[in-house]
Amino acid sequence: MKKEDFDVFGVSVETVKNKNEAKVIQFMRELIPQFPEFDYCTICIQDVYALSLNQLSPRYIQAGTIVLRKELKDEDYRDVVENSIEQVIKNKNHP
Repeated sequence: MKKEDFDVFGVSVETVKNKNEAKVIQFMRELIPQFPEFDYCTICIQDVYALSLNQLSPRYIQAGTIVLRKELKDEDYRDVVENSIEQVIKNKNHP
């Protein structure tokens, strides 16, 4: 997408991000090496990322955000990512 695709009535929403993305990436980097059968292909890495994010309620933030919800614990992220890795290994999306 181009930068102008994120413009709504002259206001950019390009910097509004799902806070879960960084945590999922953090735990993917930590956990994937613990699974010797994981093949590190692009499809499998993207599948783990998407599957993990789809299991978490979105937590969109922007500068000056007021946090009204309880934060997830690292263990919650770890469990979701680990489960996603196991699912991708069992159900590869390629030969």
